[in-house]
Amino acid sequence: MTQRRLTRREFVRGTAAVGAGVAAVPWLGAATGAAAPVRGGRLVVGVQADIPHLDPHRSALTISYVSLSPMYQALTELGPNLELRPQLATSWTVSPDGLTWTFALRRGVQFHNGRALTSRDVRFSIERILDPKTGARGRGDLNSIASIATPDPNTVVFRLKAPFGFFPNKLATAYQAIIPREAVDSGNNVTKPIGTGPFQFGDWVTNDHLTMRRFDRYWDHGKPYVDEVTVKPIPDETVRLTALQTGDLSIALDVPQARLRALFAQPSRDYVIRLVRGGAGQGVIVLNTRHKPFDNVKVRQAVAYAMNKREMVDVLYRGWGVTANQNFSPASPWYLPVKDRPVDLAKAKALLAEAGMPNGFKTTMTVGNGYGLPDLAQIFQSQMRRLGVDVNIQVFDIPTWAGRINSGNFDIDNTGFFAKVDPDDGYYRYAHSNGGVWQLSGYLNDPELDRLLDEGRTQADLAKARATYTRVVEILQDSASMLIFGSGHSAAGWRSNVQGFAPQLIGALSYAGGGVQEAWLAK
Repeated sequence: MTQRRLTRREFVRGTAAVGAGVAAVPWLGAATGAAAPVRGGRLVVGVQADIPHLDPHRSALTISYVSLSPMYQALTELGPNLELRPQLATSWTVSPDGLTWTFALRRGVQFHNGRALTSRDVRFSIERILDPKTGARGRGDLNSIASIATPDPNTVVFRLKAPFGFFPNKLATAYQAIIPREAVDSGNNVTKPIGTGPFQFGDWVTNDHLTMRRFDRYWDHGKPYVDEVTVKPIPDETVRLTALQTGDLSIALDVPQARLRALFAQPSRDYVIRLVRGGAGQGVIVLNTRHKPFDNVKVRQAVAYAMNKREMVDVLYRGWGVTANQNFSPASPWYLPVKDRPVDLAKAKALLAEAGMPNGFKTTMTVGNGYGLPDLAQIFQSQMRRLGVDVNIQVFDIPTWAGRINSGNFDIDNTGFFAKVDPDDGYYRYAHSNGGVWQLSGYLNDPELDRLLDEGRTQADLAKARATYTRVVEILQDSASMLIFGSGHSAAGWRSNVQGFAPQLIGALSYAGGGVQEAWLAK
């Protein structure tokens, strides 16, 4: 891969270190052999929740990236530890002024409908993501694009509004998937799930399964090895682990953290368990600033001071996490020197009194039924009682919950952010008013924050970038609408006859250089 950077080598080296800072530890369990891959068979994968739809651009949920990644691919992709790798683009260069990025497309790529990938498909897909009517998760990541040119079928040229050293990172993952125009109807809806990945769409039954079949004309010739991948949403983590242990699942994501010590102490010959450091991402409570009383910063700060992060981390990560106040693991180079807010119930009550609510108030927390979120909601509810705040918990299945959050139909949300690649990835899409998933900061509207996030994208000096993002973290903490409380590890498991599989930090089932397209079943 050739890539000519701006004169910002120190900055690029600093950002490249982020992925390496959260590496997965060696897997624990039965050993795998080095035999040649065998073709055939079926993988059944247990995941935490169902996808809301088959449109890779429109979902803000991590589960969409996880589950749809075998079908959809982007120009670039994230490797096992979130290092940037080529995918549908094989190389890229940047002009001396940092404004023009030229990507060379991989030759011989076909969509699942048999048509060859061209630069026009890239332009169509990126323009669809940038169209506000699409409601794409990745729009904020790409709004630095001023124009897209397609000088020939194998070349795409992006002209940016301002230099943006993180730009190739923003073209990664299934959220920025390249899809053909014929996959989208006149209403801008994906009616035919067509991608370029190793597996093509089979069928989808909501809350039961998503089946994908091997695509025999996949560009990485000879792969995938298995005939079929079936993804089964199993929100209950204990049920998911049991299904792995009994052989009903080939692979299980998000193995219960509460069981890990016992699983590691008594490894099985039948299955493998692997810890992925930083894989659980960050936990967050979101207060909607468009809903009273959270339009008052003193109310939000009162909630923040009443939160006991240690209790929340222990419940959510079951001993496999640490408290945090930023959207990175504390092990990351981008975890910046901003002191966390202490638990201070007296100060919380004083702030609530200053806000004119000395006797507290009633509110509602919108909770997704998965990822340990209901248990976390109960801990948060009990903590708020100490403040005099009565939190009513409403639990919804994951697609319904996601729809309510995406539309802003919530007072309080508890959710999680997956592991991040760089500080722009960590904050822009959430906290900038044009960020794409602005609702996940509770629609925090702060002109200084917008200015800093815009500034951070153009800075070439690492020290200046750290100073800018330190101020971003300070504003987010003081504004208290996006309350990050912890960072956790995750674990994945697979049957011992599953060879060649390794989990990605975020959990994508298919990613550059790994995942289900590398897996095969030993006889």
